[in-house]
Amino acid sequence: MLTPVPYLHRPHSKTSVTGLQWTKAEDVKPESPNILTLPRDLLQSFQKRGSSVVIDIEELMERLARKVRIENPNSIREYLLQFTELLDVIPKAVDAAKKHFPEAKLVMDVYQDPEIADCYLVLYIRLKYYDDSVIERLEKAEAEFLNQLVNKRGWIQLTTDFREPEGEGAL
Repeated sequence: MLTPVPYLHRPHSKTSVTGLQWTKAEDVKPESPNILTLPRDLLQSFQKRGSSVVIDIEELMERLARKVRIENPNSIREYLLQFTELLDVIPKAVDAAKKHFPEAKLVMDVYQDPEIADCYLVLYIRLKYYDDSVIERLEKAEAEFLNQLVNKRGWIQLTTDFREPEGEGAL
């Protein structure tokens, strides 16, 4: 069930917490189209963690949106709330992917294993053409940030699903 965030109001179409205006809960109308709605458990996690972690996550999401198509943003936010140690690794993973696959469209999501209770962030590389160099380039890109995941909770996997980029505006 989605719950309106009781203290956040979007005065314009801005997408980050830094662009939000703080208001009283009674000033917010749940039917308003400008209300940021989050799942109740995610909202409770936000409230427990404090605003600085939330702002860090929102700033990261805003930076990522310039380079990556973000699927299921609330799932990504929820994952990052659980694994805040990844906040500094994710930009490095994206930069490494862009360096080794400048022609690719990048897509970020949370992968949920269907057989076991395991999930992690995934950064998909999507190309128009796949050749023999893809796996080698994936390994080289991953090597640039993999050591920064040691002794951290959470995971980000760089991979491909061998799909073609969607739409005209591939990032």
